[in-house]
Amino acid sequence: MLTQLLHLFFATFLTFLLYPLWIKFVYKYQMREEVRTDGPQTHIVKKGTPTMGGLVFILSVSLITFIFNRYRTQTLFPIFVATLSGLFGITEDFVKVYKYSFFSTFFKKKEEAVEKKSPSKFNPWHYFTEFWRVVGSDTGRGPQTYQKFLFQAAIGGFVAYWTYFKLGWDYLWMPLIGNIHLGLFYPVLIFFLFIAVLNCVAFTDGLDGLAGRLSLIAFCAYWVISFRMEYIALSAFCATFVGALIPFLYFNVYPARVFMGNVGSHVLGATMAILAVVLHREVALLPILAVFLVDGASSPLQQLSVRLTGKRIFRMAPLHHHFELLGWPETKVTFRFWIFGIFFAFVGIFVALL
Repeated sequence: MLTQLLHLFFATFLTFLLYPLWIKFVYKYQMREEVRTDGPQTHIVKKGTPTMGGLVFILSVSLITFIFNRYRTQTLFPIFVATLSGLFGITEDFVKVYKYSFFSTFFKKKEEAVEKKSPSKFNPWHYFTEFWRVVGSDTGRGPQTYQKFLFQAAIGGFVAYWTYFKLGWDYLWMPLIGNIHLGLFYPVLIFFLFIAVLNCVAFTDGLDGLAGRLSLIAFCAYWVISFRMEYIALSAFCATFVGALIPFLYFNVYPARVFMGNVGSHVLGATMAILAVVLHREVALLPILAVFLVDGASSPLQQLSVRLTGKRIFRMAPLHHHFELLGWPETKVTFRFWIFGIFFAFVGIFVALL
């Protein structure tokens, strides 16, 4: 436990040193957040807030892990997957900041090639893009929903391949039952679980301090579980993430001085999904990340309802915006989401240690 606390203190100290430098750098190069115009009007004041703050905490965690806590499966594998996800996230951030996207040029050539081979709209590619058009949303710049899914699927496919073929894992642990061998269904489950968590965390990152605090709570839960299961390297890794998130929350709580950006939400989502896999406690992920999953799922549900029935389920999606439009102050929404996050984190710990 002493070693884990040292990792936490070191990560906190290093990240606190880096954030003022990063905020100054972001202001200098105008790397600031855009705010959706159709959102709550109280968010207009957030326009111009420095973004991509997730780069700082992933840098701190990576440095400390590589220097003091290298362990092939328990730490290096999660860091590698988080880095891949973060690289995709930072490309989205640059699109938002500089309003230029290489995605449209890249995919336009691919789509033209597909149309030449199969000009009829009755082809798999057409149905694939149409499905994601219905469940997703297009901001008019940057990658469209189906393009995002392809990049995420590549990372999720790597995770599924590595866990099944390289690590030889093909079982799902269930409380009070034990391991259930799923065979080829296991990598399929991991693939969809990874993509679901990645997107849900990104959707939830819409209020000051919301996604960051919920992630801190989840990492604390994983820390307890890994410590009790004697995954020593992994528990130190969780402690490092907790330490790196504390300074971020200092600058991110309302009113935020920096946003994590897609690079941060993608890193957090990927890491929290991978931790459940490495611990073989995928079932415990459901309660631990329950608030993320419910809030994130509200957005595609809203899109489906509007596109198919013309009616809204919520006043606005994701769910946290629905409560804002009901008249709740932003701080009230975040605090209540945090309370539910704490409660379900305890439920997840209980489930994982049964």
